[in-house]
Amino acid sequence: MAALISRLPRLESRNLALVGTSIATTLALVAITRYAFHTIPPKTIPSPRTVVLSTLSKEEQDALPYPPDVFPGARDVASPYGVFRAYEFGPEHGRKVLLIHGISTPCLSLGGIANALVSKGCRVLLLDLWGRGYSDSVDLPHDARLYTSQILLAITSSPLSWTPEGFSIIGYSLGGGIAADFASSFPGLVKGLVLLAPSGLVRTKHFGWQGRLLYSGLLPASLLEALVRRRLGGASSNASSVKQDDLEKAVQEEVMGNSSQGFDSTFLNKDRPGVTVGGATDWQLANHEGFVRSFVSSIRFASIEYVQGRWRNLGRLSEKVIIMAGDTDPIIIADELHKDSKEEIGADKVEFKVIGGGHEFPIARPDEVVEEIVRIWGI
Repeated sequence: MAALISRLPRLESRNLALVGTSIATTLALVAITRYAFHTIPPKTIPSPRTVVLSTLSKEEQDALPYPPDVFPGARDVASPYGVFRAYEFGPEHGRKVLLIHGISTPCLSLGGIANALVSKGCRVLLLDLWGRGYSDSVDLPHDARLYTSQILLAITSSPLSWTPEGFSIIGYSLGGGIAADFASSFPGLVKGLVLLAPSGLVRTKHFGWQGRLLYSGLLPASLLEALVRRRLGGASSNASSVKQDDLEKAVQEEVMGNSSQGFDSTFLNKDRPGVTVGGATDWQLANHEGFVRSFVSSIRFASIEYVQGRWRNLGRLSEKVIIMAGDTDPIIIADELHKDSKEEIGADKVEFKVIGGGHEFPIARPDEVVEEIVRIWGI
């Protein structure tokens, strides 16, 4: 052994110093990289309500793509989690309807439906989900528990009582999955349920392995959020080596809409004809520091994928569940949703309707959607 060791090349002290320096530098770079990608996020990231509005005059606020008073009855609801924005308006004695928007847009996206319902005599309540619009982003899993608590906070913050006679919920996209989760847990509180291109029953085949890897939790949060921000911002597919799957195509359609169906000119508020969903969503991405974090958390933890038995309790609701799907939606496939929802809820408890358009149809065709709803509700 001694003879073998004696044959090994000897390192001079100078070379030893170089090797030591190289090792130390490598370890330092690894440590710095881990620190950069694994920093502890703040518990609450304030919304533009705090960060942006405080620096603007009333005239400048009115000119924003998402004006803070775009609907009547605005209120900021304080909670142990943070502060979120809600709007409540319409006849006080009308049918009470809570509207829950999709994963990428603020509640402004359901303005067309809200205004149409008010014209039919309904009282509506819209809220910006955590991390969207003027609601703070919270450092908790964005799952059914968090969203259920937000709904309860919203209705209990109302000057009117929403619980004795029950209220109705309309949920769009992710909001549909959230609405179904809430109604399943509190069937006695929910009078009517309307699900528009809802998540919650999306079949497994629509989720590619690349997307599963992306949102698996293996990537550092800051790196994942940077990738998602580039995608939502309209970067080319070369921005990431992970192929876009059906879920992301649906999200993109929700954000961008279909110009041939008048998405950008959709009538959201009669007093603000220049306010569009696309403009508000772009502004949100640029000005809400917590939006991407909440978006990613919703993808990971909210009710999106089909889990057998998840909607079974909806058959206990007093009214039929109204479900609508777009005939060209890339992920909420009308035939699949029709079959799966009736198997889960019960064929006699579902009223199903196919609407012309893609995933954006509740935004682009609100009057048609509302006419169908009020016909079934009998108002």
